[in-house]
Amino acid sequence: MQAEDKVKILSDLVSFDSRNGGERPVAEYLKKVFDEHGITSTVLPLSVNGDDRANLVAEIGSGKPVIGFTGHMDIVDYNAADWDTDPLKLTEKDGNLYGRGASDMKSGLAAMVLAMLELKEHESELNGTIRLLATAGEEVGMNGSEELEAQGYMEDVSALVVGEPTGYRAAYASKGELNVTLKSQGKAAHSSMPQFGINAVQQLIDVWNKIYASLEDSLPLSIDEDLGQTLFNLDVIQGGTQPNVIPENAEAEINIRTTPEFANDKLEAVIAKDIELFNESAQGEITSEVTMDIVPVKGDKDSVLIQSIKTLAEEHGVTDLPIVAMPGGCDASRLLLHKEIGFPVAVFGPGVPKMAHQANEYCTEQVYFDFIDIYPKLMVKMLDAMK
Repeated sequence: MQAEDKVKILSDLVSFDSRNGGERPVAEYLKKVFDEHGITSTVLPLSVNGDDRANLVAEIGSGKPVIGFTGHMDIVDYNAADWDTDPLKLTEKDGNLYGRGASDMKSGLAAMVLAMLELKEHESELNGTIRLLATAGEEVGMNGSEELEAQGYMEDVSALVVGEPTGYRAAYASKGELNVTLKSQGKAAHSSMPQFGINAVQQLIDVWNKIYASLEDSLPLSIDEDLGQTLFNLDVIQGGTQPNVIPENAEAEINIRTTPEFANDKLEAVIAKDIELFNESAQGEITSEVTMDIVPVKGDKDSVLIQSIKTLAEEHGVTDLPIVAMPGGCDASRLLLHKEIGFPVAVFGPGVPKMAHQANEYCTEQVYFDFIDIYPKLMVKMLDAMK
């Protein structure tokens, strides 16, 4: 395959405006590409907004083992005025490929598609199945990967590669994420007569102090040798209308980064208990809602998958590939929901990690080409190793 053909797939993907939605046209485009090459694929509309949003599943080979490769089709928002080029037109300049999603993560998805196209002509020689899971909604809620997991597409998968932008390093673990919204119900009154009201903002501050102390107490229990300890922040707080009115309502949002040692359900229980105790003696009421619940992922840094990646990286001159734990999450958090700790997983894809979500986002052209070469070799290597 010529260089211009490799760039065309990425160029086509970047041209789709899939900002936090609109993935179905991307999925239908990929299906057309696969159909032209005789590869079986299925567009799977999401249960909500399925006219606009969809996942895609494609396979080559047959039987077990099944090795999963996954990449998301959505991109984050952008302001075109901040860009030097058109964000929806892939632009080659000084050895880089510019465009929204060029790093995060349409380059990884394109490289996986190209790998499958290359292997199709040797499909009969594959010792198992390669399954591509192209997902919707990774950037907000991970609803696409959640639906694929619920539909059983991960049940028979023996290892998973996530094409998020890492460049020449690989990750085998990532923290989970728990977002909790606190709502405080009070009673309005004139600020000169506070005794006739219930200050919703003060209640929110008081309950947060209680929760903060409990989360601090849990930190020693949450330490993971690779991921560190739980991190938590009060990131949003809203309440009150004007200085002379006791606020009747207030709301706050907590963001917590979790580890397997003290995972999401335990933290939810801690918060719920503190709220229950607070409400027992409060005049008003605090309620809570979990708005994001992404479990931590921890694979095996010595797995055959990681070792295979290191070997292939060495063939491209990377003699000491960093193997790391990531602070952020990805679709693996949903796809591996029912897999055991230590399941073979690697986040490994082209792109420049620091350019994700940035204006003038780009992927290095050489690294993109390197991954187009690495992925088919990794697919074959993993099928042989897991047979």
